[in-house]
Amino acid sequence: MKVLNFIFTCIVLFLTISFAISNKQTYELTLWPFPFSMELPISFSVLVFSLAFFILGGAYAWLITLPVRAERFHLSRQVKDLNKQIDELKSQSTKD
Repeated sequence: MKVLNFIFTCIVLFLTISFAISNKQTYELTLWPFPFSMELPISFSVLVFSLAFFILGGAYAWLITLPVRAERFHLSRQVKDLNKQIDELKSQSTKD
């Protein structure tokens, strides 16, 4: 599995570098209500937006899993408490 992950990562890295090298043309980036404009390479803007959406996707996935992780934390705590009770009961039964 690690080999497949490494191969996939290398392919994505190669395609990203190839895209950045191939698209050096600049364009003017403007946002309608604002008077600002910037000359940016196409590759830079696409990579920045891709990174931003990657981070937003990770944050969304993290937020979605919060209830599951909270339940898992609660259950692990409950298991620890039950194990502690079992140990106490075993120690009491050996005393008798």
